[in-house]
Amino acid sequence: MESIIADLKFASRMLIKRPAFSVVAVITLALGIGANTAIFSVVNSVLLRPLPYSRPERLVAAFDSFPDFPRDGLSELEYMTLRGETKSLAEIAISNGANFTLTGSGDSERVQGAVVSSNYFDLLGVRVALGRGFARDEDLVGKNNIVILSDGFWKRRFGADPRVIGQGVTLSGANFTIAGVLPPGFKSPIELQFAASADVWVGYGFNPGNLNRGSHGLVTIARLGEGVTLEQAQDETKTIIGRLMAENPTFYPTDGSFNSYLTPLHTAIVGDVRPALLVLLGAVAAVLLIACANVANLSLARSESRQKEIFVRTALGASRSQIVRQLLVESLVLAAAGGAAALLLAKWILDALVAINPGNIPRIDEIGLDSRVMLFTLLVSLFTGVLFGLAPALQAARTDLISTLKEGGRTSNAQSRGWLRQLLVVAQTALALVLLIGAGLLLRSFWELQRVPTGFNPEHLLTMRLSPPATRYGSNQQVASLYEGLTTRLQSLPGVQSVAVSDRVPIGGGNSDTIMQIEGRPFELETARYNTDFRVVSPEYFQTMGQRLISGRYFVEFDRESSPNVTVVNETLARRQWPDEDPIGKRLRLLDAPPERATSQYMTIVGVVADAKNRTLTGDTRQDVYVPLRQQAGSMGRLGQSVSMGLMVRTTADSASLTNAIREEVRAADPDIPITQVRTMEEIIGTAIVRPRFNLILLATFAVVALGLGAIGIYGVIAYSVAQRTHEIGVRMALGAQPRDVLTMVVGQGMRLALAGAGIGLIGAFALTRVMASLLYGVSARDPVTFAAISVLLTGVALGACFIPALRATKVDPMDALRHE
Repeated sequence: MESIIADLKFASRMLIKRPAFSVVAVITLALGIGANTAIFSVVNSVLLRPLPYSRPERLVAAFDSFPDFPRDGLSELEYMTLRGETKSLAEIAISNGANFTLTGSGDSERVQGAVVSSNYFDLLGVRVALGRGFARDEDLVGKNNIVILSDGFWKRRFGADPRVIGQGVTLSGANFTIAGVLPPGFKSPIELQFAASADVWVGYGFNPGNLNRGSHGLVTIARLGEGVTLEQAQDETKTIIGRLMAENPTFYPTDGSFNSYLTPLHTAIVGDVRPALLVLLGAVAAVLLIACANVANLSLARSESRQKEIFVRTALGASRSQIVRQLLVESLVLAAAGGAAALLLAKWILDALVAINPGNIPRIDEIGLDSRVMLFTLLVSLFTGVLFGLAPALQAARTDLISTLKEGGRTSNAQSRGWLRQLLVVAQTALALVLLIGAGLLLRSFWELQRVPTGFNPEHLLTMRLSPPATRYGSNQQVASLYEGLTTRLQSLPGVQSVAVSDRVPIGGGNSDTIMQIEGRPFELETARYNTDFRVVSPEYFQTMGQRLISGRYFVEFDRESSPNVTVVNETLARRQWPDEDPIGKRLRLLDAPPERATSQYMTIVGVVADAKNRTLTGDTRQDVYVPLRQQAGSMGRLGQSVSMGLMVRTTADSASLTNAIREEVRAADPDIPITQVRTMEEIIGTAIVRPRFNLILLATFAVVALGLGAIGIYGVIAYSVAQRTHEIGVRMALGAQPRDVLTMVVGQGMRLALAGAGIGLIGAFALTRVMASLLYGVSARDPVTFAAISVLLTGVALGACFIPALRATKVDPMDALRHE
């Protein structure tokens, strides 16, 4: 122990005596270790930390897989059947997102919520902090008049008053009794997955005598029974749902494309972000290796100046192992200082990550420097200390004592160290190229995302969500009249060009899938697919959105209840269904239920509009059917269930500046109408690409750091080589070598290293970028343009790093060099 303490003291004195070397090494290590600490903190929170529920390893999620929806939820019939028949699942519960308009307790407010089965919180092992949870039958229709509040909503809306238990509230026109308050910090699985929050929780409202069989989408979680494996539970689930398929062929595809499966709940929550986080973790590991190579190069150069010191210590009786130990201790002291600085840098990086948070990374609000992250930093610091210190220590310990005393005896040692330094530079260059190509692919992908044609004009377009209380707007025609009146009021505002409403806002407003039947064509509901999107819009919708008319006409004011039912379809639907015919005048209807429950009537196509990205920017364009607001009651009757609509306002100036004026007009029409989700369409599009932007920023940052460290490494090796070869260069110039010859020689030495590293890096990039395929859009993981451009960039940077010391070499005075030697 005394010898180790002595080594630590000696190492500290040696590093203090060389502050320039020590500071550069600590900063370099802090960059590598700090980046690893920050990304590991994210990985720890998202991928490694157990879910905050009772025995989370036993929780699974259940999905149905359709051709167009590989991760769809269950139907009511499937859930209730599984709940009654399963033996391998100890418990099974469902949830579904829901929005409510809260009235009767202060100002009206649109609140986020969820409808759940009565055993939902019991399954997760969560107890309410105040009041009680759901009783067993309080998820049945007629008994689901109990509401449970989140802790945050209870504090914000009710001032954390415990007397609210037992009080009544009105949600979307229905009376509910507050039964309980959830504990602080509780987040349901769906909240964790989508970084969302729910304010109120109510019972689902099952009707056992009339369960929905064809509509899927219930978010289903379950707990495995004791001793039951996931495979056993999945086999039983497939058997039960397979029987339901045989009994209800109308609701399932018959071509074998349907599947049902279970997956660990943790995987279901974080599965979408796992590839990106693993890519980032690999990127920071590469940065750390480059940093270690840089410090190792510095240590090798420094060890050259300590040869006589090491000889003296050896001559005084120090063994080779003692020399290696002393030099390793110095490396570990440097690594410890770098690790301490890395913690400060990691904290700054984590703050920056939260600031640019894409909003859809699960559990990102939980990231921090906890004990596991601190232990990781300690281990990484020790690892890097050994990694960059071992080779220089072994090289120094092999010093030839006799040749060290001779004037020219340094040659053999210098040559062996030179080869090691050059090998490190090649490795740095290869790693930097892999990172740069990865960042380049993400940049190309992001560029392609930004160029995706939306099919409408997003500029100067303000959107918001209006949620009138169902108590006063119970019929579809009342809702239509309300929105028509609001459109007229808003149209008169200065700066407003046009106003429209739609049940769903493009890109960020959800979707409605249905089955389409074309008049006069053979049709079997049993084999039909939910491959058509349905939207209710006002007559001004297409003009307001800037959606181009291909043929026919837009909706007009005369498309009302008493007029023939009409529809406008998108170009994709027209091309698929009538590739060689004019679709104008053709008739279709929409069905999302068996024929005996279908309410849709045939509608005549009066127009074809350009395709629009109504779902996502990156998804395939689907068949879109648009129905006039006044005629929607004859199509599917959706607004009778939900009167919430999206409002789109096209302005002549800054859209956001009109928000207050629009709010005042809505309040004047009805003060009980909450306004939510106020965003410009450009903000919605920006949100749709926020995760690719997040990945790009991080990987590009690490790639630039790697490029900088790699350039410094090349510069350091060439500069040191020039210093070591001053005598040789002086001799060459004395014998007639021109400055350009020296320049070519030195640059050529550095470029050979850079090109060797680039060649190895290209091979590595071809092999490793395949894991990035799921993160890319519109570009191949082996895009030749990106590979070529990044290779040229790296070569140019390497050339610059070589040119500076090469230029210095051309200024060597032959007489001074020879006199010095």
